[in-house]
Amino acid sequence: MTVKRLLYWKPNQESAINSHTVNKISECVKKFNGVKEGTWKTELSYYRPNLVDRSKLVEFPSDAFGLYLIGNPSKYYFVILKHNIVLQADPSILTIMDKLQSYLSNVILHFEGVQYKLGDFQFKLIKVLTRYNNLRGILVEVTTF
Repeated sequence: MTVKRLLYWKPNQESAINSHTVNKISECVKKFNGVKEGTWKTELSYYRPNLVDRSKLVEFPSDAFGLYLIGNPSKYYFVILKHNIVLQADPSILTIMDKLQSYLSNVILHFEGVQYKLGDFQFKLIKVLTRYNNLRGILVEVTTF
């Protein structure tokens, strides 16, 4: 049985988050004899409908997330929040959506990280970056087998 815990750290307004924090966490994992297994990347986009007539907003899903897993380039996933639906599409759907202008992407987050093996645990240390490479947070995923 696999057990996962996902921890998200976002500092308060007074403290700054930077790559130094990520490097310190990475050093701690290495001190515990963590073995680097590889890198991890993905992109998350937030979409909203581009409607001229706001009365039609009821007909369209209002919020959707697009998820592109860099390790699996042949698939793109949409999560329609209101209806709890997950759709799998070809990545060319992004070109179609861009040409139709039916949905606009206004937030894009990039997730970059390193995956470690620590005995029976798998540890992912992930930086959350904006489209301008500003560090927004740190994700730590710990999985036990």
